[in-house]
Amino acid sequence: MRILPFAAAALLLLASFGLQAQQAARSVDCSQTTNPAACEERERVRKERADRLRDMHRRAAEVCKTRPSQEQRECMQTEMCREAKDPARCEENARKNAERRDKVLEACKGKQGKVLQQCMREEYKKLPREK
Repeated sequence: MRILPFAAAALLLLASFGLQAQQAARSVDCSQTTNPAACEERERVRKERADRLRDMHRRAAEVCKTRPSQEQRECMQTEMCREAKDPARCEENARKNAERRDKVLEACKGKQGKVLQQCMREEYKKLPREK
């Protein structure tokens, strides 16, 4: 019975290390860079962009939530590109990404779980980089 509290404490300690590692991966310590002001500006712009994309995705999901599953992906793409700076370019990139995704899914057909994930990683690496 005395081991249980120690095991729980050890588990909490290990979990906190994992959370700290995740937190460190998300943010950059600009005080360690050669130009902290420029680093802070880049981080501010990155955060604003991420927030804007997250909001766009939320709004698109709200609009498209009633669509059947086959139409939902296309609806999300259309709604998100509607708010983009260059909607035509956004649509073109989305179409190219959909083609790439379809090729990868075709190559990994019939696989599930971790085997599917690994197959998809390998297949994406095989495809040429889009510019």
